[in-house]
Amino acid sequence: MVKYVFSREDIRQIKERGLSEQTVNHQLSLFDRGVASPELVAPCTPERGVLVLSDKERRRLAALSEPVVQQGRITKFVPASGAATRMFRSLLSLYNSPDALDRTSIDRQSGQHNKEYAALVSFMDNIEKFAFHEALSAVMATAGKECRALVAAGRYRPVLRHLLTTAGLGYAGLPKGMILFHRYTDDTGTPRAYTAFEEHLAEAVELATDGNSVCRLHFTVPETHRDSVAALLKQTCDAWRQADGIRPDITFSTQHPFTDTIAADHANMPFRDENGRLVFRPGGHGALLDNLNDLNSDIVFIKNIDNISVTGMRHKTATETRALFGLLVELQQQVFAWMEQLAADPCPDETVDQAIDFACNRLNLCLPETLSSADRKQQKKFLLTLLDRPLRVCGVVKNVGEPGGGPFFVRTKDGVLSAQIIEAAQVNGATPDQQAIWQSATHFNPVFIVCGLRDAKGRPYDLKRFVDLNMGIITEKSTNGRPLRALEHPGLWNGSMAFWNTVFVEISPLAFNPVKTVFDLLRKGHQPEGGL
Repeated sequence: MVKYVFSREDIRQIKERGLSEQTVNHQLSLFDRGVASPELVAPCTPERGVLVLSDKERRRLAALSEPVVQQGRITKFVPASGAATRMFRSLLSLYNSPDALDRTSIDRQSGQHNKEYAALVSFMDNIEKFAFHEALSAVMATAGKECRALVAAGRYRPVLRHLLTTAGLGYAGLPKGMILFHRYTDDTGTPRAYTAFEEHLAEAVELATDGNSVCRLHFTVPETHRDSVAALLKQTCDAWRQADGIRPDITFSTQHPFTDTIAADHANMPFRDENGRLVFRPGGHGALLDNLNDLNSDIVFIKNIDNISVTGMRHKTATETRALFGLLVELQQQVFAWMEQLAADPCPDETVDQAIDFACNRLNLCLPETLSSADRKQQKKFLLTLLDRPLRVCGVVKNVGEPGGGPFFVRTKDGVLSAQIIEAAQVNGATPDQQAIWQSATHFNPVFIVCGLRDAKGRPYDLKRFVDLNMGIITEKSTNGRPLRALEHPGLWNGSMAFWNTVFVEISPLAFNPVKTVFDLLRKGHQPEGGL
């Protein structure tokens, strides 16, 4: 690897972030040689690699989770650093344009041919269905404006101003978790709206409250909004304590500066700003592995901030979620039992063969062909290393065209065939056979992952030991009109968990209700059928 020679000022800037010259040079070398594409062997399907549980089996596994929940072993982990800007992209684009945003001008100028105008009209026609409608109306009333009257008159710009900017709700600049997602009506007929943060807390209470009435929840949040998020959730936690005696234990973290990555120009040299300073960028969601590692938790349930449905739909999938908890516990117990038997002396040949069968049929691991000719001592050593890893049970949904990665069998550098979650950006587009395998996926990853983070002796794994550092992602970006190359760390549930043991389970599409645009809040998963 050719090392770039940094100036004294560069080195100061690098150290300010908690990085080292060696780390930054490694990042530059990835731009130069490229990141590795995984070797896809086949998609994981119900025939091989994706478990499809019967209702009876689902109930059995859900029952297995109860002691674990009661013991307080489960923490919910929600990446929530993302801004709501993309949710409102089409509305923001129009608001920032010089166009007259009134219904008459829209109908006259573009009819139904302009998608952004059509989206604006649809938004206004459905505005009372959004959970934030009452809050928007209230903030507009404070400014002497009536939301309903302006919408009826087709005067849309002041409505957008109070929705998107700090003149009102300021939604375009908030974290997505602070957007009011859902609205319910209580027994008195009073409506109440809840943010995505509050709804994730409600789900954690429903699924993971222990025998001492404590539920554990961790959010990764942007530093600039940490205090406001904490204040919001403190109010909600106080309400839970007062009403039901439940004591939510909520912690927060932010993305560490040392997880930022250096930007490069198209000669793969350090990209510099107009003042000659190095430019660093956030390292993508793979950077959150450090946050997950710092938790030192036992069992962690990972969901994205925007994937949270209304109460009624959550109740329909609660047993399914608990079944994933139970399956992880069952598999962990079996893994630890096999490790104990393999470590025994003597260890019968039959035990080794049965352990190999377990690894293949229960953990989706196909051992390298060279292992079959190895002596028993080598086989035992290899198996013990293979089993002594973090374990995850990942819910996957039937592929219906939603964006996201999918479950695949991947050949690793040590010859093992393992189950992994692969994103489109990781697939080698120049290789037709790899593209064909990618296109044949039957399921996709909704980020519904239950992780076992401790070993057989109850010690937390160092999760950094199980990352494939060569599975980052390089993207083309720009800043102030200048193109640059950006490097993302291996994705949190992709390369960052490449050397975990993984089991995929088909789950109901009811468990997947992401909010990528504001219009997704009009979907069934976000519109309550009735009251609480």
